[in-house]
Amino acid sequence: MGETQSELKSLASAINGMLDRINESYRSQVRFVSDASHELRTPISVIQGYVNLLDRWGKNDEKTLQESIDAIKDETENMKSLVEQLLFLARGDNNTMALQVERFELSALAEEVLRETQMIDGGHEYNSHAAPVFINADRSLVKQATRILIDNAMKYSPPGKRIIVSVSSADGYARLTVQDEGIGIKSEAVPRILDRFYRADESRAKATGGAGLGLSIAKWITERYGGHIEVLSRLDIGTRISIVFPTAPEGLS
Repeated sequence: MGETQSELKSLASAINGMLDRINESYRSQVRFVSDASHELRTPISVIQGYVNLLDRWGKNDEKTLQESIDAIKDETENMKSLVEQLLFLARGDNNTMALQVERFELSALAEEVLRETQMIDGGHEYNSHAAPVFINADRSLVKQATRILIDNAMKYSPPGKRIIVSVSSADGYARLTVQDEGIGIKSEAVPRILDRFYRADESRAKATGGAGLGLSIAKWITERYGGHIEVLSRLDIGTRISIVFPTAPEGLS
């Protein structure tokens, strides 16, 4: 576009920007479908392998039979979890998720999730520091995001290590933080850990059965209510992840 045609130049620039965004969205969707297909292919292949093993040897071999059943159950559960996460993100991307926004106390929710976690995990030491603060959001979704942070801390912290859950407020924002004394994350990986299907350490993630979707779900939930996620991590020292929401004005819901 020539310099003299200022109006057409502005229009062309706007159209080019829109096309760039459409192109990036399309490429992102292609990557998502490709990654999802890859993640589903692995458990299906494992199940198929054990079914073939059962067909050949498992009918008369009790040890092979039990090993195959256990493996198929594990892989089926992993696949079910992955499909549920994929459906969650798909509904979120399409804005078809039903949301129940309410005013609630974030500190009370954090304490609730912590109590539930301690009931099923006796291998770590848990501490909490929670100040009263209210936010407007879907309580069940925020609870899901909190569970994701604590589950990650559990998975990547050796037994006996401490996990701290804290809630605070400052400058109009509520902050829920989960800090662990786990394996940490390499500095070059930190900016990418919120990306879908990204795993900082493939071998460790595979050992825990993760698909790399948990933190991206937590990110979607947080951003849906005008918040953001902050990550600070040091390799072999630990990780601190915070979800930050605008506080709810007094008397409003």
